[in-house]
Amino acid sequence: AREQPTVLYHFFTFDIGGMMLLGIGLLKLGVFSARRSVRDYWILATLGFGIGLPLAAVSVRNDLVSGFDPATTALSAVGLALARVPIALGHVALVMLIWKAGALRWLTSRLAAVGQMAFSCYIMQSLICTTIFYGYGFGLFGRLQRYQLYCVVLGVWVVQLIASPIWLRHFRFGPLEWLWRSLTYVEIQPMRRQPHAPAEQPHVA
Repeated sequence: AREQPTVLYHFFTFDIGGMMLLGIGLLKLGVFSARRSVRDYWILATLGFGIGLPLAAVSVRNDLVSGFDPATTALSAVGLALARVPIALGHVALVMLIWKAGALRWLTSRLAAVGQMAFSCYIMQSLICTTIFYGYGFGLFGRLQRYQLYCVVLGVWVVQLIASPIWLRHFRFGPLEWLWRSLTYVEIQPMRRQPHAPAEQPHVA
């Protein structure tokens, strides 16, 4: 019970709220729409990875050396918390650089489709992972090795990178995006694409 205020205020209010505000600011600055210059993205990638990766590496090393001692992992969590924002910004910059270079279109178009269905994909991830780990599903919580968890992550990515473009060939929105849009406009929005109309390719503009 004593942990509930911490979870409520730290994670749900300040953590998620702060991330949302950061995302809104970056969107307004054109960072997410590839409107910044290549030089700007190189600077962001250099600073993001240059600050975040060393912090994360030190934290992970301390955990491994200590054998994941609870006191050490608690301290390492602070370093990882400080590292995740700059690393995330580095990832953003890297994706934007790849997009602006016109490389890996087969991948960036699929990532754009996942982004266009972000709400639906988020809930899909939750359903897949709770089915794998919770008691109503396979109940594998605490049973997989760390390297096996990466296989789960990769599997979820592959499913969504394949499923999202296929869905958007036939429908204008993800299912939850359609529901949210309909509720916002208080009117049922058109969902299915016209049979002979070309599908709109998700893109960063």
